[in-house]
Amino acid sequence: MTMQDTRPEATSPPSASDEHATASPATRRPAPSGLSEWITTGDHRRIGRLYVACALAFAVALLVVGALLAFERVDDGSFDILHADAVAQLFSLYFLGTVFCVVAPLFLGLATAVVPLQLGARTIAFPRAAALAFWSWLVGTGVMVGAYLANGGPGGGNAIAVDLFLVAFGLVVVALLLGSLCVATTVLTLRAPGMSLDRVPMFAWSMVVSASVLLLSLPVLVGELIYLYLDHRYGRQAFGGNVGIGGYIEWAVIAPQLFAFVVPALGFAADALQTFARQRLQKPESVLLAIGLAGVLGFGAWVQPAIYANVRHSFLAGALAIGALLPPLLVLGAAALTMKLGRPNIGAPLLWAVGALLLYLAGAAAGVLLPFTGLELEGTVYEAAQFNLLALAGLLAGIGGLLYWGPKLWGRKPSDVLLRLLALGGLGGVTLIAVPDIILGFMKQPVESVSDFGVDGPVELLNALSGIGYVLLALVVLGVIALSLQGFLRGPAAADDPWDGATLEWTTTSPPPPGNFAESPVVTSAQPLVDIKLAARAVE
Repeated sequence: MTMQDTRPEATSPPSASDEHATASPATRRPAPSGLSEWITTGDHRRIGRLYVACALAFAVALLVVGALLAFERVDDGSFDILHADAVAQLFSLYFLGTVFCVVAPLFLGLATAVVPLQLGARTIAFPRAAALAFWSWLVGTGVMVGAYLANGGPGGGNAIAVDLFLVAFGLVVVALLLGSLCVATTVLTLRAPGMSLDRVPMFAWSMVVSASVLLLSLPVLVGELIYLYLDHRYGRQAFGGNVGIGGYIEWAVIAPQLFAFVVPALGFAADALQTFARQRLQKPESVLLAIGLAGVLGFGAWVQPAIYANVRHSFLAGALAIGALLPPLLVLGAAALTMKLGRPNIGAPLLWAVGALLLYLAGAAAGVLLPFTGLELEGTVYEAAQFNLLALAGLLAGIGGLLYWGPKLWGRKPSDVLLRLLALGGLGGVTLIAVPDIILGFMKQPVESVSDFGVDGPVELLNALSGIGYVLLALVVLGVIALSLQGFLRGPAAADDPWDGATLEWTTTSPPPPGNFAESPVVTSAQPLVDIKLAARAVE
């Protein structure tokens, strides 16, 4: 019995390219080409690739910022690499930028390009809105970075640049919300016939969960930015002026809200682990539950400055911190069982997925200790360690997703051996960043200071190791960019199903044709390709 087929009577609606080809010479307009083609594109695959390319470029820049801050703390700040007034703003740039300029757009780019393929859809919902979201995000990010350079980040001394930062950051948030809305609407309304919500691939499901939480919580951040702008622009009396800005927006980049941004790491890992196990995903209901639970635990809009001090060390905060351990443990358990029953193939995306899962689990575990008042970890670099474990787990998962779906999008495949080594280097780099900060957190080193602390112990060595970790991870990302450019543009041609996949994107050509599929697929199983392949192996 076939588990995936097409309806004979179904016909595909004409695509934009088909209509252009059949238009009369008098009415036909020349199709845009070159740079203008990319600027005006509504092709979801191109929009996704633009997101990914820009996010990886920002990742390298922000890792360099992280390295400078770590080395500045060596020898109690006596190296004086950075100007004292710039340190606080660079910390702010690193935390905000890693989430809103790297992790969120990286996953959003992958989802924009891949989710319609996973669902059997011809395009993303509201393709022009998706394009608008990307360009708005890119412009907002550029202006936000420019505001920082003009001494206008939180705590900055240039009042006009501070106003510019607030406006630009608001544009970035709104753009990401618009892009998330397009992806969520695609999953909810454009699924192939027969694909119910419990049959969607795990990555698509994780994007729905993440988008839902962000659409509920980030409007609160937009409202706060409006209040902060009006107060700073016209009065500076209600919110502490430029110095108080950071305290009102920091909830958006720390746990629990941070979990909402990295939920897609669980979805990608589940899809990749199933593919490389070459076996049907075991306990899929537990994975669906884990991803949904991670989203619920990531709803951080309630963590506002007015009540933050009261809830940070409450029983509720402790319970949520312990609960955050369940999603990665459930996904790892299902993955281990799937691997045990399957015939694992160790490909580079698998190593990136496993590394991301382990870091996610470590970040969740680190959060368990924060609610304990006796440990006094709040405000120390221990918080930075948890942030890096979670946010950089998202970075590793995003890179793994690029390597996993890149052959489908470009039709070519980079060197898998070198990318496996880089996966190990990425895991090692994040570990080297976070572990010293965990130790220094117990030694009470402040998170946003490079000189106002005096502690006993190997402070210089630990901060130097953390700086080396940033440098190593930056080199790994640069290596991935170089190998991806070489492989996806000039590498050997990729097969339509290069990884022996399990979901609908692997049923179409590499790269996909206009409209993604020659015929609209109809599915009768949660994992149609796995069913077909297992049936074929049984016959053999």
